Amino acid sequence: MRNWMTPVMYILIGLAIFFVGVQLFTNTSGFLINIVIMIGMAAILYGAIYYFFLRGRGFSGGSGNRTEMKKYKQAVKQSKQKYKQPAPAIKKSPAAKTAVKSAPFTRKNRRRTNGPQLRVIEGNKNKDKNRASF
Repeated sequence: MRNWMTPVMYILIGLAIFFVGVQLFTNTSGFLINIVIMIGMAAILYGAIYYFFLRGRGFSGGSGNRTEMKKYKQAVKQSKQKYKQPAPAIKKSPAAKTAVKSAPFTRKNRRRTNGPQLRVIEGNKNKDKNRASF
């Protein structure tokens, strides 16, 4: 079935290119007007489809995108709370610098309460291969 479809597709594409070339040389202004109208109709059609169907779904268009985005935002919020990322520095005027007293930098020696979650995987350690003998 595929064998006879390939030449038919090549013939149709060739005829389309031939007739586009003929119209370009015989009726240039009409051809350009038709191209502009087709581009405008495609833009209107795309805008309508986007407005009615794709607008609320985000970029990927998946139905689970909203819940995934909520989970992502919640994870970012928790991460910021955990690591307490400082707010971006705001430049102050020189007069404001003199009014603020500089507190001495104190560093607390805290131990980490939660260490990394590591797991030991035991395997058969007797099968050491001597790579030099190969």
